[in-house]
Amino acid sequence: MTGRVINRREQHKQHTRAALEQAALALFARRGYEHTTVEEIAAEAGVSVRTFFRYYSSKQHVLFGDVGHERVDQLRGALAARPADEPPLESVRAVLDAADITDEAELDQLRARLALLSEQPSLLSTYLVLSEELRRLVSVFVAGRCGRAETHPYPLLVAGAAQAAWDSALWSWAAGQSRDLAIQRRSAFAQLTAGVLPPDERGEPPHQP
Repeated sequence: MTGRVINRREQHKQHTRAALEQAALALFARRGYEHTTVEEIAAEAGVSVRTFFRYYSSKQHVLFGDVGHERVDQLRGALAARPADEPPLESVRAVLDAADITDEAELDQLRARLALLSEQPSLLSTYLVLSEELRRLVSVFVAGRCGRAETHPYPLLVAGAAQAAWDSALWSWAAGQSRDLAIQRRSAFAQLTAGVLPPDERGEPPHQP
């Protein structure tokens, strides 16, 4: 019984969060980011302003806030669940591939968010924080699996490739230069990591920091 209550509560939270995000994106597109107020977003979603602030700290937070941070948390859990004897690069590749966005509704929302970032450069800081969060997550994971420091070149190379592949694929796709975001990201990651050897294949001591 308790589990069902918790599930209903979580479903209600997800529904409210989705309603607020959809309302915000619709209003931003219709009225412009600067001319949209928190009060209008709450009204459009059918909730109170107090409820809005239970989920988001500001208009800017709606743009990528929970969507991005939840995705990073999912990636963290998926990486931790990979087999311990699997090469770290393969683990990262598999987890990123599984997390690629392919749902059309999600892709439409992503386009709307990116369009706002292009129109409002002041909002880029939110995206950059998430991009750095992805890089750090991959770096920490790879370092831990290799027995190296997070600042060792190999974890940094793999993490930088993950970050750069996502950035290049995303903005190329948003500009209409590529039709399939997932294929573009996978291709970019493969190119960036081609020939990158793990530390033990580069003749380094197994526990060199």
